[in-house]
Amino acid sequence: MGATYPDWATINARHVAAHRAQAVKAARAAAAAAAPFGVRVIVFGSLATGRFHRRSDLDLALEGPAEVLFPAAGAVFGAAAGEGFEPDIVWLGSAPPRLQQRIRETGRDPAELD
Repeated sequence: MGATYPDWATINARHVAAHRAQAVKAARAAAAAAAPFGVRVIVFGSLATGRFHRRSDLDLALEGPAEVLFPAAGAVFGAAAGEGFEPDIVWLGSAPPRLQQRIRETGRDPAELD
């Protein structure tokens, strides 16, 4: 009798779960890298809203003192990239008002992601 293989839905679900776990790990690494600068990382987009899929990226908003924008963003990017994700980073204070509102309504702390 031949081997049985999982169907596409099962394979896709496994891939999405692994991809999501890696994104959560990257978001937490980014938050740890931002902390010494007094900057808070907020996850928004599909990872925060539960619509994460196999091609999702990692959207991060940073909130903190403007004078540390560039070094904090560099540290955040490096930490997340080290975990396999090159994040899209937004400085919350300079984001368009509608995006700020969306981030404040749906954003999540990386430590709270399951």
